[in-house]
Amino acid sequence: MKHLVFVGAGHAHLEPLSQTREFVRAGARVTLIAPGEFWYSGMGPGMVSHFYEPADDTVDVERLVTAGGGNFVRDEVARIDPENRELHLCSGAVIGYDLLSLNVGSEVPLEKIEGAAEHSIPVKPIKNLLTLRECLTSSGADARIVVVGGGAAGCEVCVNLWHLLDRSGSRKQLTLVSSENRLLTQATPKASALLKKYIEQLGIGIIENVNVRTIRAQEVELAGGRRLPSDVVALAIGVRPPALLRESGLPCAKDGSMRVNAFLQSVTHPEIFGAGDGICFGEECLPRIGVFAVRQGPVLQRNLLAFLRSEALEEFKPQKNYLLILNLGDGTGLLTYGSWTLRGRWAFWFKDWLDRRFLRRFQNKDPK
Repeated sequence: MKHLVFVGAGHAHLEPLSQTREFVRAGARVTLIAPGEFWYSGMGPGMVSHFYEPADDTVDVERLVTAGGGNFVRDEVARIDPENRELHLCSGAVIGYDLLSLNVGSEVPLEKIEGAAEHSIPVKPIKNLLTLRECLTSSGADARIVVVGGGAAGCEVCVNLWHLLDRSGSRKQLTLVSSENRLLTQATPKASALLKKYIEQLGIGIIENVNVRTIRAQEVELAGGRRLPSDVVALAIGVRPPALLRESGLPCAKDGSMRVNAFLQSVTHPEIFGAGDGICFGEECLPRIGVFAVRQGPVLQRNLLAFLRSEALEEFKPQKNYLLILNLGDGTGLLTYGSWTLRGRWAFWFKDWLDRRFLRRFQNKDPK
């Protein structure tokens, strides 16, 4: 009996895990190794502002895999040994595999800013956003908040923090710091301008085109020496794959993501599949947003099953344009798709419907 092991409970693994029984019927023993439940990135910023609660944003992946006849191991992988097909866990246990699927997510590179590891809350893993909310909710005092990073994650978290404080009646002192010369550089200049105008209207300070040098207990120091007083610092300076991949001996790109072929297989170890933020095609990495991982899920599920059955595999073909909707915290959303940019309540309603529909498939239904 072949042993199929899933490492990580990311977006791309939800579909295969919901089909655990199919892998068992194909003659496989199935194991999922993950530290806990799945947290959905698309609803994370809304959890900051109390629009969503943790139960809305999470999936019990232990239930998904065990209800289908698989095993769940609450642990993390410390080292992959691809030559011996073994996984060395943080607990000290060793698990062998015949077929391996990696969906290990990404992490904020804390070492890029001095003091970040000690004095900031990174936006990844998504569970940290609940920590951020609880930190501000429990303090009961006015807080000076600095959000570092002007991309989609930083901007979404920033405006939802403002609305969290607004509802609590706290005096709001928020500053958004970006190393780029405009916000939301992955979108059109029109989208950047609309977002900047909205943030400024809220009264949030924006500092662009400057790097953060050091984060201390009560201040953030910028390049050039300017210092911002801070009680809480949220860090959204981009993400990278975890060290697990680049230290495994598998072929990786410069950023540490595992190189895969069009079938989502390691280019040197066909029994190892990967998806989500931790893979790249050659040196080309897709934008690290949930939509690509979600779309990889069904292809990954079919290819793992086909591999077990010695059948032909299916190519994953990423779309050229993708829909991005930011939750602005006030019941409106900023929608971008290619050159289109629109803001309105209907955009947020559409995002909310898409997100809830996606999660309900795995929250409310028993695995097949």
